[in-house]
Amino acid sequence: MTEEKIREQLEHKLLKLEAQEACRNLMGRYSYYGTAFRNKETVELWAKREDDKLVMPFGKFVGWEAVRHCYVDLHGDRNNPDDIDELRGLMMIHLMNTEIIEVAADGKTAKGVWLSPGTETAPQPGKEKGAWCWGKYEVEFIKEDGTWKFWHMILYPLFLSPYDRSWGQPAPEKMLGQIQLEDPMCQPLDAPMWEYGPDAEYPYDEPTLSVPYDHYTGF
Repeated sequence: MTEEKIREQLEHKLLKLEAQEACRNLMGRYSYYGTAFRNKETVELWAKREDDKLVMPFGKFVGWEAVRHCYVDLHGDRNNPDDIDELRGLMMIHLMNTEIIEVAADGKTAKGVWLSPGTETAPQPGKEKGAWCWGKYEVEFIKEDGTWKFWHMILYPLFLSPYDRSWGQPAPEKMLGQIQLEDPMCQPLDAPMWEYGPDAEYPYDEPTLSVPYDHYTGF
Protein backbone atom coordinates (compact mmCIF):
# COMPACT_ATOMS: atom_id res chain seq x y z
CA MET A 1 0.00 0.00 0.00
CA THR A 2 1.40 3.38 -0.98
CA GLU A 3 1.95 6.22 1.46
CA GLU A 4 -0.67 8.25 -0.38
CA LYS A 5 -3.26 5.48 0.07
CA ILE A 6 -2.41 5.14 3.74
CA ARG A 7 -2.77 8.91 4.16
CA GLU A 8 -6.18 8.86 2.45
CA GLN A 9 -7.42 6.08 4.73
CA LEU A 10 -6.20 7.88 7.84
CA GLU A 11 -7.81 11.15 6.75
CA HIS A 12 -11.09 9.35 6.07
CA LYS A 13 -10.96 7.65 9.47
CA LEU A 14 -10.22 10.98 11.18
CA LEU A 15 -13.18 12.67 9.45
CA LYS A 16 -15.42 9.81 10.57
CA LEU A 17 -14.25 10.08 14.17
CA GLU A 18 -14.79 13.86 14.12
CA ALA A 19 -18.31 13.34 12.76
CA GLN A 20 -19.12 10.79 15.46
CA GLU A 21 -17.89 13.18 18.14
CA ALA A 22 -19.98 16.01 16.69
CA CYS A 23 -23.12 13.83 16.67
CA ARG A 24 -22.40 12.65 20.21
CA ASN A 25 -22.10 16.26 21.36
CA LEU A 26 -25.35 17.16 19.60
CA MET A 27 -27.20 14.52 21.61
CA GLY A 28 -25.51 15.75 24.78
CA ARG A 29 -26.61 19.32 24.09
CA TYR A 30 -30.10 18.09 23.27
CA SER A 31 -30.33 16.43 26.69
CA TYR A 32 -28.76 19.40 28.50
CA TYR A 33 -30.97 22.03 26.85
CA GLY A 34 -34.07 19.93 27.34
CA THR A 35 -33.45 19.57 31.07
CA ALA A 36 -32.99 23.35 31.38
CA PHE A 37 -36.04 24.11 29.16
CA ARG A 38 -33.78 25.99 26.76
CA ASN A 39 -35.86 24.87 23.83
CA LYS A 40 -35.09 27.80 21.54
CA GLU A 41 -31.49 26.62 21.63
CA THR A 42 -32.62 23.05 21.03
CA VAL A 43 -34.26 24.12 17.76
CA GLU A 44 -30.96 25.62 16.57
CA LEU A 45 -29.44 22.12 16.72
CA TRP A 46 -31.67 21.18 13.76
CA ALA A 47 -30.94 21.67 10.08
CA LYS A 48 -33.29 24.27 8.61
CA ARG A 49 -34.93 22.06 6.02
CA GLU A 50 -38.44 21.35 4.81
CA ASP A 51 -37.80 17.60 5.14
CA ASP A 52 -36.87 17.68 8.83
CA LYS A 53 -38.90 15.12 10.73
CA LEU A 54 -39.49 14.81 14.47
CA VAL A 55 -41.58 11.84 15.58
CA MET A 56 -42.76 12.04 19.18
CA PRO A 57 -44.97 9.58 21.09
CA PHE A 58 -47.92 11.94 20.51
CA GLY A 59 -47.48 12.70 16.80
CA LYS A 60 -45.00 13.77 14.14
CA PHE A 61 -43.74 17.17 13.01
CA VAL A 62 -42.44 17.69 9.46
CA GLY A 63 -40.32 20.68 8.46
CA TRP A 64 -38.21 23.02 10.56
CA GLU A 65 -41.11 25.32 11.46
CA ALA A 66 -43.13 22.38 12.77
CA VAL A 67 -40.13 21.16 14.77
CA ARG A 68 -39.74 24.65 16.26
CA HIS A 69 -43.45 24.67 17.08
CA CYS A 70 -43.14 21.39 18.98
CA TYR A 71 -40.22 22.45 21.13
CA VAL A 72 -40.90 26.14 21.72
CA ASP A 73 -44.67 26.64 21.38
CA LEU A 74 -45.82 23.33 22.86
CA HIS A 75 -43.11 22.72 25.46
CA GLY A 76 -42.17 26.30 26.32
CA ASP A 77 -38.86 28.09 26.83
CA ARG A 78 -37.45 29.48 30.05
CA ASN A 79 -36.67 32.79 28.32
CA ASN A 80 -40.32 33.39 27.42
CA PRO A 81 -41.97 35.35 30.26
CA ASP A 82 -45.35 33.78 29.47
CA ASP A 83 -43.91 30.28 30.02
CA ILE A 84 -42.28 30.80 33.42
CA ASP A 85 -45.28 29.91 35.57
CA GLU A 86 -46.04 26.77 33.56
CA LEU A 87 -42.43 25.59 33.88
CA ARG A 88 -42.34 25.89 37.67
CA GLY A 89 -42.21 22.49 39.35
CA LEU A 90 -41.21 20.71 36.16
CA MET A 91 -38.08 18.59 36.00
CA MET A 92 -37.31 16.40 33.03
CA ILE A 93 -33.96 14.62 32.87
CA HIS A 94 -33.35 12.21 29.99
CA LEU A 95 -29.90 10.68 29.68
CA MET A 96 -28.37 9.30 26.47
CA ASN A 97 -26.71 5.89 26.80
CA THR A 98 -25.43 2.92 24.75
CA GLU A 99 -24.90 4.93 21.59
CA ILE A 100 -24.24 3.31 18.23
CA ILE A 101 -23.26 5.83 15.53
CA GLU A 102 -22.51 5.18 11.88
CA VAL A 103 -21.24 7.86 9.51
CA ALA A 104 -21.88 7.51 5.77
CA ALA A 105 -18.81 6.80 3.68
CA ASP A 106 -19.45 10.02 1.75
CA GLY A 107 -19.33 12.01 5.02
CA LYS A 108 -22.62 13.82 4.39
CA THR A 109 -24.96 12.06 6.82
CA ALA A 110 -24.85 9.90 9.94
CA LYS A 111 -27.23 7.66 11.91
CA GLY A 112 -27.41 6.77 15.58
CA VAL A 113 -29.49 5.04 18.23
CA TRP A 114 -29.59 5.62 21.99
CA LEU A 115 -31.30 4.20 25.07
CA SER A 116 -32.60 7.01 27.27
CA PRO A 117 -33.35 6.44 30.95
CA GLY A 118 -35.14 9.40 32.47
CA THR A 119 -36.99 10.93 35.38
CA GLU A 120 -39.82 13.47 35.27
CA THR A 121 -41.75 15.53 37.78
CA ALA A 122 -44.77 17.47 36.58
CA PRO A 123 -48.23 18.56 37.74
CA GLN A 124 -49.83 15.65 35.85
CA PRO A 125 -51.44 12.40 37.04
CA GLY A 126 -48.74 9.91 37.99
CA LYS A 127 -45.91 12.46 37.87
CA GLU A 128 -46.62 14.71 40.86
CA LYS A 129 -44.15 12.83 43.10
CA GLY A 130 -41.76 11.93 40.31
CA ALA A 131 -41.81 9.24 37.67
CA TRP A 132 -39.46 7.00 35.74
CA CYS A 133 -39.74 7.76 32.03
CA TRP A 134 -37.57 5.66 29.73
CA GLY A 135 -37.34 5.70 25.96
CA LYS A 136 -35.14 5.14 22.92
CA TYR A 137 -33.91 7.52 20.23
CA GLU A 138 -33.29 6.94 16.55
CA VAL A 139 -31.58 9.92 14.94
CA GLU A 140 -30.32 10.86 11.51
CA PHE A 141 -27.85 13.71 11.16
CA ILE A 142 -26.88 15.83 8.18
CA LYS A 143 -23.99 18.19 7.57
CA GLU A 144 -25.32 21.68 6.85
CA ASP A 145 -22.85 24.39 5.85
CA GLY A 146 -20.03 22.38 7.40
CA THR A 147 -21.82 21.77 10.72
CA TRP A 148 -23.53 18.56 11.86
CA LYS A 149 -27.24 19.01 12.64
CA PHE A 150 -30.29 16.94 13.51
CA TRP A 151 -32.30 15.93 10.47
CA HIS A 152 -34.70 13.16 11.51
CA MET A 153 -35.51 11.96 15.02
CA ILE A 154 -37.84 9.37 16.52
CA LEU A 155 -38.49 9.08 20.26
CA TYR A 156 -39.76 5.60 21.12
CA PRO A 157 -41.47 5.31 24.54
CA LEU A 158 -40.55 2.36 26.75
CA PHE A 159 -42.40 2.87 30.02
CA LEU A 160 -43.74 5.48 32.41
CA SER A 161 -44.02 4.58 36.07
CA PRO A 162 -44.35 6.55 39.34
CA TYR A 163 -41.03 6.30 41.20
CA ASP A 164 -42.60 4.45 44.15
CA ARG A 165 -44.31 1.84 42.00
CA SER A 166 -42.85 -1.10 40.07
CA TRP A 167 -42.84 -0.59 36.32
CA GLY A 168 -43.85 -4.24 36.16
CA GLN A 169 -47.30 -3.21 37.29
CA PRO A 170 -49.76 -1.64 34.84
CA ALA A 171 -49.23 2.12 34.79
CA PRO A 172 -52.08 4.24 36.18
CA GLU A 173 -52.33 5.91 32.77
CA LYS A 174 -50.98 5.29 29.31
CA MET A 175 -47.89 7.08 28.16
CA LEU A 176 -48.31 9.84 25.59
CA GLY A 177 -47.45 7.27 22.93
CA GLN A 178 -51.12 6.30 22.96
CA ILE A 179 -52.55 9.83 22.89
CA GLN A 180 -52.63 11.76 19.61
CA LEU A 181 -52.01 15.46 20.13
CA GLU A 182 -54.67 17.66 18.58
CA ASP A 183 -52.63 20.39 16.93
CA PRO A 184 -52.65 21.68 13.33
CA MET A 185 -48.87 21.20 12.97
CA CYS A 186 -48.83 17.72 14.51
CA GLN A 187 -49.51 14.87 12.11
CA PRO A 188 -50.86 11.52 13.34
CA LEU A 189 -48.51 8.61 13.84
CA ASP A 190 -48.50 5.90 11.20
CA ALA A 191 -49.18 3.33 13.95
CA PRO A 192 -49.34 3.27 17.78
CA MET A 193 -45.94 3.00 19.42
CA TRP A 194 -44.92 0.01 21.51
CA GLU A 195 -45.07 0.49 25.27
CA TYR A 196 -44.12 -1.86 28.09
CA GLY A 197 -46.85 -3.82 29.85
CA PRO A 198 -46.94 -7.07 31.87
CA ASP A 199 -47.95 -9.02 28.75
CA ALA A 200 -45.95 -7.02 26.19
CA GLU A 201 -43.22 -8.61 24.08
CA TYR A 202 -40.17 -6.37 23.67
CA PRO A 203 -39.58 -5.37 20.01
CA TYR A 204 -36.86 -7.32 18.22
CA ASP A 205 -35.45 -4.43 16.19
CA GLU A 206 -36.83 -1.03 17.23
CA PRO A 207 -35.07 1.11 16.39
CA THR A 208 -33.03 -0.60 13.70
CA LEU A 209 -29.34 -0.63 14.63
CA SER A 210 -27.09 1.56 12.53
CA VAL A 211 -24.82 -0.33 10.12
CA PRO A 212 -22.08 0.93 7.78
CA TYR A 213 -23.45 2.60 4.63
CA ASP A 214 -22.08 4.52 1.67
CA HIS A 215 -24.68 7.26 1.23
CA TYR A 216 -28.16 8.19 2.41
CA THR A 217 -31.00 6.26 0.78
CA GLY A 218 -34.05 7.16 2.91
CA PHE A 219 -35.53 7.36 6.40
